[in-house]
Amino acid sequence: MLVFATIIVSVALLSTFGMQAMTEYQEGEQLQNAERAMVSLSDNFDDVLRHDGIEQRYGELSLREGTITTGDSGTVVTIKSTSSKIDEEVNLGEFTYQSGSDTIAYEGGGVLRSDGEGSVVLKRPSLTCREDGAAVISLIKTDSENRSIQSSGGLGVTMTETDRTRTTYDDIDTVTVEAIDSDYDDAWDDVYNSSDEWTCNADRAVITIVTVDIEY
Repeated sequence: MLVFATIIVSVALLSTFGMQAMTEYQEGEQLQNAERAMVSLSDNFDDVLRHDGIEQRYGELSLREGTITTGDSGTVVTIKSTSSKIDEEVNLGEFTYQSGSDTIAYEGGGVLRSDGEGSVVLKRPSLTCREDGAAVISLIKTDSENRSIQSSGGLGVTMTETDRTRTTYDDIDTVTVEAIDSDYDDAWDDVYNSSDEWTCNADRAVITIVTVDIEY
């Protein structure tokens, strides 16, 4: 009876804690796969940001019961210069993958992850302070229909350029970029190269904003 009871208890404990551990492992693998997929998708979308002649890119995501959401409202980024020549405000819009309390967001061309308590940057937006005294700022602005979809299978995603502006400023002294009204403050802190903003001491700035529609 003692041996039989020991076996029953062992099986019960293994079933309870083993299944819990397996579920947590599967969830962790799912999020890691989603991270890699979003970074890979953003690398593909970079072609639209970098090249004037490329206006559309396509990729796929495996949702695995996760939810994809798009919209025209998200983190707001300010771009300013101490010379007052630059004073822009860009709403980066929304393109996110969510599973449970975890969210992976494509913002401005970068990829950020939040667990509901904090956030980290997985891929930085294209903010470059060059040695020749030029600040090069290139951002994706998502302007899509507000919608969400949840699925257990794969999802095809198409990014299409709808507008592009490129402005060059001279004699600017210093240019700064700061994210405000963001759900990913910790991640943006990692993007910054100073305490509370991205800054570049530059004579010239080239700012490119590419507005896109994301369909699926």
